[in-house]
Amino acid sequence: MIAKKLDNQLDKIHQLLESRQIQEAQVELCSVSIQSLNRDQEAYYYLLLAESKLWLGDLDIQELLERSLNYYLTSGENRLFARVKYLYGWYLTSIGDYLAAREMLLEAYLYFRRYEDLKNESLVLSRLSYVLYQTGAIDDAVRNLERCVEINEKLDRPDNVQTFSRNIAIVSIRSGALRKALSQLEFLRKTIERASESDRYQFYLIYAIALGLNGQIDEALEAISRTTRLSRKYKREKALYYEYLGWIYNLAGNYERAVKVLNDGLTLSMKIAPESALVSQIQRLLADAYLGQGVYDLAERTADDALAMAENIGEQAEIAACWRVFAIVEHKRGNRRRARQNYRKAMNLFQMIKASYELAETRLLAAESDMYDNGERAAMIFLAREYFQAEGLVEKARQANLKLSELHFPEKSSGSNRSGKAVFIAVDSQMSKIARMAENIARSNITVFLTGPTGCGKDQLALYIHEFSGRKGKFVTVNCAAIPDSIIESELFGHREGAFTGATRNRPGLFAEADGGTLYLNEIADATPEFQAKLLEVIETRTIRQLGGNALIPVDIRIIAATNHDLEKWMRSGRFRPDLFHRLNELPIALPRLNKRKDDIPELVRYFLARNNVHIDDDHDRDFDQLIKKIGQYNWPGNVRELKSEINRLCLMSKGDMAQMVRLALSEKISEREMLINALEETDWNRLKTSRILGIAESSVRYRIRKYGLIRKD
Repeated sequence: MIAKKLDNQLDKIHQLLESRQIQEAQVELCSVSIQSLNRDQEAYYYLLLAESKLWLGDLDIQELLERSLNYYLTSGENRLFARVKYLYGWYLTSIGDYLAAREMLLEAYLYFRRYEDLKNESLVLSRLSYVLYQTGAIDDAVRNLERCVEINEKLDRPDNVQTFSRNIAIVSIRSGALRKALSQLEFLRKTIERASESDRYQFYLIYAIALGLNGQIDEALEAISRTTRLSRKYKREKALYYEYLGWIYNLAGNYERAVKVLNDGLTLSMKIAPESALVSQIQRLLADAYLGQGVYDLAERTADDALAMAENIGEQAEIAACWRVFAIVEHKRGNRRRARQNYRKAMNLFQMIKASYELAETRLLAAESDMYDNGERAAMIFLAREYFQAEGLVEKARQANLKLSELHFPEKSSGSNRSGKAVFIAVDSQMSKIARMAENIARSNITVFLTGPTGCGKDQLALYIHEFSGRKGKFVTVNCAAIPDSIIESELFGHREGAFTGATRNRPGLFAEADGGTLYLNEIADATPEFQAKLLEVIETRTIRQLGGNALIPVDIRIIAATNHDLEKWMRSGRFRPDLFHRLNELPIALPRLNKRKDDIPELVRYFLARNNVHIDDDHDRDFDQLIKKIGQYNWPGNVRELKSEINRLCLMSKGDMAQMVRLALSEKISEREMLINALEETDWNRLKTSRILGIAESSVRYRIRKYGLIRKD
């Protein structure tokens, strides 16, 4: 009889937790007679107690989870075992151990999926989406939440569909995709009044902050006012109300009101969950409000407390926001070096987790200071403006435009575009945007990271940025895949005479050669671990030490890196250093495939023809149009490089006759050997000119001559 009564009591607690009646569940848990529980009930009790504590932000639960997990490991209760795994994953997420959390949650997911437990499957995927968001895998997080929506539509659970749809909006807000978030929330608003009171409360909180971030302060205040009734009923909801209201007041610049409501929220949250994300978020928002009031010492102390809590629970966005507070404080105190370091930490972390709104805000704040030269300021403002314009944040974009117009630059030095090689064809709208970005950031020292498939134009864009930078030094290309560990130091840093056997003279390394100019790190994904370590050291210190020398030599270099691999994936698998990735990834630019920018093809063809001394005039217009029509039907898997080779082939085979080119275009291509022979004869066996015609390296020409056993005939 007692056992049955205890079973009923535990089931009741489970139902209370399911319906999010956490305080009531706590009361019931306190009334359970633990001494009367059998082993099965005891394990279940620990599970429920751990879950209730998690809801309240109490993370002193590892022992409870271990006890429950050890029991269910051998009990055969696989669904409850999976439930504990889920709770353990939730706990690990809360303390910031995302790698372990991901593994635990994936295990739980596999169990629930095996038993076709769709309800719990969606719960795990939802928690996993948070882990993915915190580690910057935004697209994966959204996909998981979309799967949750799909599951709950199948289960005919409209309240849960609302919840997970709202969570998609939350992830979108936190990643800065405000247009998407507002669109999602406007759609949900049509049916929200039919949802439960709790769901309406959560919806209007999120809707209010989305409106606030969008600059619609009055609408945001009206939306959050709809939450006041429920926020009176539960302490945690009241604390959340204070947090979001304070956030909106900060966005409105009403710092006095923000300080008042945030302090009320902090007092309440410290009572119910003293070591939670709720506390760290309110403390950091409070620090922002103190900054707005000009109370810098208090802002710093409050941000210190927020940072300690955020680091303890792994709230990456809050950690970054705290570093931003410290940057502003140090700048106000005149500590420029520390301020720049703190801004860099904030921007690197916001970029890592893909928090685009916060990154743009931080860039704008940094650019407003006097700690950067005009080139760096212009780059940061331009990047912020690009984001604000993309998200339709009109007032923010206007502010950025105003700040850009206030910057003054000297006339471009004769170094700009001095080689005549800086040609970057950009007719396509996407490519035009990339070209504008390149021109705007060229004069800064910001590190650029180029990605895209082989042959898409990364090398040319890197040179384009260098040519527009005004830097007087060289453009030095490093093939990262071609330097073995045994000669890394000598190649990168140079060596002194006598540094090793065979070192008969002083030799500057690649870093010294690029001093005052640009170092282009091609194929960076293929750099060895030793190369990566050496490179990171130079990026951090901007100094080198020659092999055999003692002095640290400062170098002024602009770094551009490029790869056709997914470095984020390589980083997660351990093949590439995360710290180096984030230092290189200050400004990522992804170049599309040629078949995604077909508007560029006519101009590219015209340019390559001109390079072969074939110029289009009125007599050639019709033939040129026919040529473009034929070329446009091809998919160009080799991208611009393949297109260039095809135009070179046509020019070589047709002797510049446009009509003949049209007949030959994309016909069965002649063999590599025949093409090489034709090019060699065209250039009177000049290897360098042949390499230019074929679009390959001179060393490749020499290799192919040997490969085919070709001998010049007099």
